[in-house]
Amino acid sequence: MTIRVLHFGKFAFERAGGIERHVEVLAHAQAAQGADVTILAYTLDANAKPRRVDGVQIEPIFVRVRFSSQPLALGLILRARQLAKEKPFDVVHQHWPDPFTHITASLMPGRPALVVSWHSDIVKQRVLGPVYRTLAPLFLRKPDAVIGATKTHMASAQIDIFADTAHRHVIPYGIDPVPFELTPAISESVAALRARYTGRPIVFALGRHVYYKGFDVLIRAMARVPAVLLLGGSGPLTPELTQLAERLAAESTGQVVFVGSIPDAELPVYYHACDIFCLPSVATTEAFGIVQTEAMLCGKPIVNTNLGTGVNEVAHQGMCALTVPPGDDGALSQALNALIESPEYAKSLGEAGRKRALEQYNVEQMAADTLALYASLTSKRGC
Repeated sequence: MTIRVLHFGKFAFERAGGIERHVEVLAHAQAAQGADVTILAYTLDANAKPRRVDGVQIEPIFVRVRFSSQPLALGLILRARQLAKEKPFDVVHQHWPDPFTHITASLMPGRPALVVSWHSDIVKQRVLGPVYRTLAPLFLRKPDAVIGATKTHMASAQIDIFADTAHRHVIPYGIDPVPFELTPAISESVAALRARYTGRPIVFALGRHVYYKGFDVLIRAMARVPAVLLLGGSGPLTPELTQLAERLAAESTGQVVFVGSIPDAELPVYYHACDIFCLPSVATTEAFGIVQTEAMLCGKPIVNTNLGTGVNEVAHQGMCALTVPPGDDGALSQALNALIESPEYAKSLGEAGRKRALEQYNVEQMAADTLALYASLTSKRGC
């Protein structure tokens, strides 16, 4: 019997954040393996319509209001309940942190198995975090299983309000390697991109321009690095980061170029064009760093920070990355310079990283393991 799955996908198919990209990849891989998959996803487009993308049904929910940076949409509860009546789901899969979808899942009819993917703790929200941790155990449904991409994810004390050790499962994120292969067309685009910067080393960083990404630290570090930083993405801190780069430009050894949001189809070009990929995050909100895994698939050495999260399980110090203390622009510039000055060492880190990404972060295995977990839960519930 085909298993019916509902994912709460945050801003999937609209915003290229790490969680959203994971939901998209997982949903498509599950559909390819025979599951009936629906994603309820927030949108800022009031005119967005339901649509089907590569076998996955996308149900958009327009969001007007946010509280403590979290989307709030009554329409999510109403549509989730309506969908559950039209097509009863065997599994509802929530992607944390997103407290409102936990409330929604707790209000759904039919009691489907509830699975939570624990992508990161609630870190910065000083009001929301304590309130939620107090009220959730009293009023909201406990998940049947909690998934973490690494052992470090599963060690979070915040998970204690959801699940004991027996209900925790480690399933690594999977990345589809095919879009990141160096095809002739991508090679041509890579050559054109590198030609713009007259042979200078290229450092690439990518993500939403928000506090925990640490892009301000990276911009300060680039003042002492003879390279070009291509900084992808956008967000609320983009104006502040731009001003910082302009202020440092006169005395900077490096160059900072803001490339804006990059379409998924063009991302492999930037990964392959760079000499180093940098993940300069400064808070444990960065729990994995899917972008560093994508860079590893492209054979690039990583410079990351010692957050004590899954970031450091994915790209190990001395194996496929150089790891520095978070928030330390001096240490960050030293690590970048070390790789620029030692291209053979940088190449060896990149080769080791590609091997690790291909072996450990397999998209088909991720989908199969998740579907197997669903099956075990639904069999226990007699679905």
